[in-house]
Parts: sequence; structure tokens; C-alpha cells
Amino acid sequence: MEKDSEKTSLYSSSEHVAGDRLLTFDEIRTSLMVIAESSMFRWHNETSMSLSYRIRTSSMLLMLSLVNIHSHSIGAIIFSFFLPLHFYFALYRNVPAAQPIDAAVFLIYFVGVASCFAVSAAFHTSGSHSQAVHRKYNRADCCGIVLLMWGASLASIHFAFNCDARMRSLHCATGCITFILGPMFIRPEYRTLRALTYLSLGLFAIVFIVHGMYLHGFTLQRRRLSLEWMGLMALLNILGCSAYAFRSKFPGKFDFVGASHQIMHVAVLAAGLVHYHGLSKALLETRGELRPACQS
Repeated sequence: MEKDSEKTSLYSSSEHVAGDRLLTFDEIRTSLMVIAESSMFRWHNETSMSLSYRIRTSSMLLMLSLVNIHSHSIGAIIFSFFLPLHFYFALYRNVPAAQPIDAAVFLIYFVGVASCFAVSAAFHTSGSHSQAVHRKYNRADCCGIVLLMWGASLASIHFAFNCDARMRSLHCATGCITFILGPMFIRPEYRTLRALTYLSLGLFAIVFIVHGMYLHGFTLQRRRLSLEWMGLMALLNILGCSAYAFRSKFPGKFDFVGASHQIMHVAVLAAGLVHYHGLSKALLETRGELRPACQS
């Protein structure tokens, strides 16, 4: 009876403030146990939060997942619409030596990144749904990350071995096998291991970068791969993985903005944009001044 009266008082107070009152996690545990137990609180082990969701369901509310959802929903729109248009009208049409295979690898990159961001946004939106649905989206989120890294690696390999079809095929095949075997452990206790595995998959790029420099020299590969931009992309991804694996130790301080997961989302979005800029420069170099290098 006492618990029932607590629930009634919580609901009546929330109605009194027209749904604008923020609840603590303990209040959610008392009054909305079914939702809380099946939501991202359990699967992300975020019980240290002092503030939580408003008593509404729209993803546009000011809540912990606002940045998580919309950083990647906006990113999905950018990579599925705006950047493809920019690539076609600003790059592909203005580079006479550009080939259909160049457009194909950029398309693979756009699809991989946009799919990853779209699934990520859907995963965070599903946080208050049933446990079964949330698990499915969590697995899809893991697959999306692997797809993003696969597409990014294929695009870079294409320019790294622009003149060597055999080496290009070898590294593409190796990359496919590596990313197909990507991690699927989604439980909270595997958080650090999962982040380190994703980081190791991303660092697969070191293999073909070093191999390319061994075959063709640093100066040529630096221009083919836009290594400065590749390095910046790697730093952003490492920052994101570090924030994801080693979460903030200040519960209650970053409930809405500045949480470690949000830092990871923004870092990954920035890394995707930086990588696109690097690939664009690689296209201009390999189909421009470096084009005669294939005949030498």
C-alpha cells in the first residue's frame, strides 16, 4: 500500500507540473519500474545518473540521449544526402580523370557511415522500449560500427594501392574477413573489451598504410592517402573509444550534455567528416598530379 501511494503521488505531481518535472533514478525505479528495467539504464549500466528522463516520449526532449540520438541522426542525413551531392557536383564532375570505381568506393563509404549513424540513432531511440527490441537494436548497432569501418578501410585501400590491382584486392579481401569477424558481445560488462576490439579493427588501417609506404615510399603514399587527415581521423576515433570505454567518474554532472557516450558520438561524427575530406584530397591527388606515377 505504501508503494502504491508513492506511485500515486509521483504521477499526480508530474501531472501538476504538466510533465516538466525531472525525476531522479530512484523515483523512476519506484513509479516506472517496467520501463526502467527494460530500457538503456539496464543495458548501459547507467544507474549512477542523478537526473533522468522527463515523463514524455519524444526524442526531441532535453534528456541524456538527446545528443546520442540526434548527433547520429543528423550525421546519417549528412552522409546519405549532402555529402554524396557534394562529391558528385564539387569533385567527381570536376575531375576529368575520375573513374566509376572512384564513385563506387565513395558510395560504399557513404552507405557504411550513414547506415552506422542511422542504426545508432535508432538504437538510442529504442532505449525505453522492451528489452527484446533494445537487444536487437544493440546488435544492429554493433553491426553498423563494423560496416562503417569496413567501408572506410575499402575507400582508403583503393587510393593507397591505386596502381596495384593485386595488392588492392589482397588488402580488400583481408579487410572484409577481418570486419566480418567483428565483435557481437553487447553486455555492459564487455564495454571496455568491446571498445578495444573496435579500436583494433580501426587500427587495421596501419597494415596497408605501412605496406604501401614499404612498396612506394612515404612521400608518395602521404599524398595518395592524405596521411595528415588520416592521422587526425585516427586521433578522433581513439578519443571516442577512450571516452566510451572509460566513462566519466562524475555522476550527476553530465546528465544532459558532456557524458562520455555523447563525447564518443561527436568524436565519431567528426572523424567521419575528416575522413571524407581526406578521401577527397586523395581523389584529387591520384587522378591529378599523381596519375602518371602508375605508368612509371
